[in-house]
Amino acid sequence: MKKFTSTITMAFLCLYVNAQVGSLDPTFNASGTPGFRIDNASGTPDGYEFATAMAITSDGKLLVGGRAENDNYFLITRYTMAGEIDATFGTGGVVKVRSEVNNSARGYGMVLQPDGKIVMAGWNWPSTIDFCVMRFNADGSFDNTFGTGGKVTTPIGAGNDEGTNVALQSDGKIVVTGSSFNASGNTDYVVIRYTSTGVVDSTFGTNGIVTTDINAYDIPEGIAINNATGAITIAGTSNSDYSLLGTHHTGNGDFTVVRYTSTGALDASFGTGGIATFDISSGSADAAHGLAVQPDGKLIVAGTTVRTVNNKDVVVLRLTTAGALDASFGTGGVVIENYDGVNSDDDCRSVALQSDGKIVIGGNVDAFPNTTGLKPIGLMLMRFTNNGVLDPSFDGDGKTAANIAYTDNDFGMALVLSANRIYLSGSSGQPKDLAIAAFQNTVGGALPLVLSQFYGQKQTSKVVLQWQTASEEGVKQFVIERSNDGKTFKAIGTVAATGNSTTTRKYNFADNSPFISATNYYRLLMQDADGSFKYSKTLNIKFDGQLSTDMKVYPSIVRDILQVQLPDGMKGNIGIQIIDMNGRIIRRNNIAGDGSALNTTMDVSTLVKGIYIIKASAGNTTAISRFTKN
Repeated sequence: MKKFTSTITMAFLCLYVNAQVGSLDPTFNASGTPGFRIDNASGTPDGYEFATAMAITSDGKLLVGGRAENDNYFLITRYTMAGEIDATFGTGGVVKVRSEVNNSARGYGMVLQPDGKIVMAGWNWPSTIDFCVMRFNADGSFDNTFGTGGKVTTPIGAGNDEGTNVALQSDGKIVVTGSSFNASGNTDYVVIRYTSTGVVDSTFGTNGIVTTDINAYDIPEGIAINNATGAITIAGTSNSDYSLLGTHHTGNGDFTVVRYTSTGALDASFGTGGIATFDISSGSADAAHGLAVQPDGKLIVAGTTVRTVNNKDVVVLRLTTAGALDASFGTGGVVIENYDGVNSDDDCRSVALQSDGKIVIGGNVDAFPNTTGLKPIGLMLMRFTNNGVLDPSFDGDGKTAANIAYTDNDFGMALVLSANRIYLSGSSGQPKDLAIAAFQNTVGGALPLVLSQFYGQKQTSKVVLQWQTASEEGVKQFVIERSNDGKTFKAIGTVAATGNSTTTRKYNFADNSPFISATNYYRLLMQDADGSFKYSKTLNIKFDGQLSTDMKVYPSIVRDILQVQLPDGMKGNIGIQIIDMNGRIIRRNNIAGDGSALNTTMDVSTLVKGIYIIKASAGNTTAISRFTKN
């Protein structure tokens, strides 16, 4: 029987049931309501707050973005990893702003830049509704280098124009999607590209704007950018009409995915003339809400289909890079799931990919009968394997749900993954308040491979990567991936694995064309023969063409992985020690060097907080630095 969790029983469950993947994480907001928060972030009695976007900062903090006070404000809140409001952000942990004093505004999509700045897109209502983009510094203040005082408003046509999502190109340009009413009174897909300073990019589309008329009512929501090609993919819904079935919008709605080139033209190599539409249930209201891109370029599109009144099901599609359904996924490229197998109303609003290839969707479900006779709506997650089957290692059957408001409704909208949690946010109660839940997670079973070392050496005009495994079982290959921003990686080579071994195996790969005068980020995609995979830790190599004369460690304040850059001239066996302030050796490691600058990593996640010395020795050469464990 499927488990339903309501928060009234959670305190008792935690006493007797061991935590498992898919359960609420009691370490989040442990001193309040363990596993979740319901916040009136705007501080007004009728705040009407709704979270629609989330992001994880480089130090593990959680950003939650959306709208407040009945669509009058953009709203961003920031939480610590412990689930507490981060008072160092904005005003008491909250940013609540609008473009003009008397204008309504609604925030929708949010993206975090590599420099920590936050970009949020939605709409502003001066006289008609127009696209609006705001950029904030990492502390929540407006970034005055963007637009006018950190804000940009862009009208598309004479009617209402609503921004729904935003993505960032590797060159810093900002791409926003949404919809605009055309002359016929219907809505079209819209894509706008801005420069990094908030100016509409005239090299894109027509004066920076592209509109695509697909059907009567076209509503885009998901967005993804292929930084290798510059292609922009948008996912959403096209409807022939917009009527109601029970409480749901209906008509002949279809999943609709559109791909544009880097200049804003429809990409003829995708779908039919750049557009791919999918009728999930003939004559029903099919609505796509989430979009994710796999490392191989295939697309995951998630949403819902309405079968009958109060019977909405989760839908997940996988598309090839050409925009066709991928027959190796689900049934002919399509997965349709109902939470409890009967007439529950399942709403899928977002999707994310784990590094092991598994697919997580988030939303809500009305499957919570209680003593009041009501059937309130609760937060819902499902996890699928890479081939579209519900993952039984996730809460027993691939599904989990929690009604954190108990007798009232929770709506799940935004999903983001961290190392050991799945965060799902939206709204809860009436009037609506921000809802944030943290579910326990693990990424990947144990791939039958033990990676014992991974390091890189900066040589005159190249970077040599070396790694070794302690054991392998059915391992196929290592794919070497590189990035210049630590976020968007591209494969630059492949090394075949031994396959099966119980002894140490050594491998190497030379990157003969590293990014010059920039940081090179490297990682290994370690792939098993059955297609499963996992990633190594990321290795940072600052390649400036100059010889290094001292040891560098970064970040200087570290939580998990410490990057160590040893100086040139250290040869043979190099011993690395981490020493606490009492002089005790806490950690040891040994690597081999040939005299070139060498980069490696050390896992310090289990160290207690404090200041440490790191010492590297080879022969008569010694290098010393220090770092702070946070």
